[in-house]
Amino acid sequence: MKKFGIFIFCLLNSVLLKSQCLNADSLSTTNITYVNAQANWISAPNAHHYLIHYRELGTTNWSNLGNIDSTMTSRNIPQLQQLTTYEWQIKTFCDSTNQPNSGWSYSDTFTTTAFVPSQFNPSILPIISNTTCDQNTAFSIIAQQQQNEPDISTSVFFSDKGYFEMSNISSGDTLGNASYSSAMISFSSLLILDFKLGPNYGKIDMIDSLGDVVGFFVIENLVSGIKVTTIGPNDGNNYTSGYVSQINFIDLFVNPSDEGPIIFTADINSELGDVLQKVDSSIIISCPHTGIEKPSEKSKLIKITDILGKETKTASNKILLYIYSDGTVERKIKLK
Repeated sequence: MKKFGIFIFCLLNSVLLKSQCLNADSLSTTNITYVNAQANWISAPNAHHYLIHYRELGTTNWSNLGNIDSTMTSRNIPQLQQLTTYEWQIKTFCDSTNQPNSGWSYSDTFTTTAFVPSQFNPSILPIISNTTCDQNTAFSIIAQQQQNEPDISTSVFFSDKGYFEMSNISSGDTLGNASYSSAMISFSSLLILDFKLGPNYGKIDMIDSLGDVVGFFVIENLVSGIKVTTIGPNDGNNYTSGYVSQINFIDLFVNPSDEGPIIFTADINSELGDVLQKVDSSIIISCPHTGIEKPSEKSKLIKITDILGKETKTASNKILLYIYSDGTVERKIKLK
């Protein structure tokens, strides 16, 4: 009878402990903006996962935030309205069945800030890795916007020189990669040629790690230079949270055959009707000089050699090399 009593006691104690799923504690809200806020808590003992719900203070309908595992102690609350007070609560689940749970916590409240738009002033920066004439080079376009700027609707990027070498590429080829990073989301993708029309037009898809198309753009060769056209995604609002994006082509761009700056121009339109033009001429193309140059007037003759490099004096009917103090070499032959 004593053993049976002990068994009953242990069984009841086990059931009691299982039903006591303690909740997270010390709720707080930080990083409050006009559109989102960060919910924080101290983790609960024996937590398997959490559920958060939130609502505008004084209303009846809650919005839920799930997929919060036991290792997390914060979660972003999205899609809020400016100058609005919200409340949120958290519930702890102690196993995967959702049966033992803590019930809802007390509410933590916060008020979103006022939205202050920023001037439309995106940055568009071209970068090439090789500045030698007539050379294929890696070519990147980096775009950046600050928080609260109007979203870009379309952008067209030109150069006055150079071209895309499209004769040797086919549909399905990987032409580079791209990345996007913001406070809300970050991802990377491959640049895959969807199709091309002749040697001067191609549509490129941005494919993420799941194989989904997350964007696209068009590249073209013009009579002089290149053209890259992009269309911004419609994210349901007219302002950005701030981001940095980068498109990297692998040896697809060919430098011009003449020296001097490449002038890159970006024509950018916002979703609110802003029009902006950016011009960059910081990339200078150089052509290494081959052959023998005529020396400048200020340089001095150091020595004369034959074509084998042996120092000699002037002579007739022989090719001689005149070496000057500025490093230039002049080839002469005196006929007699």
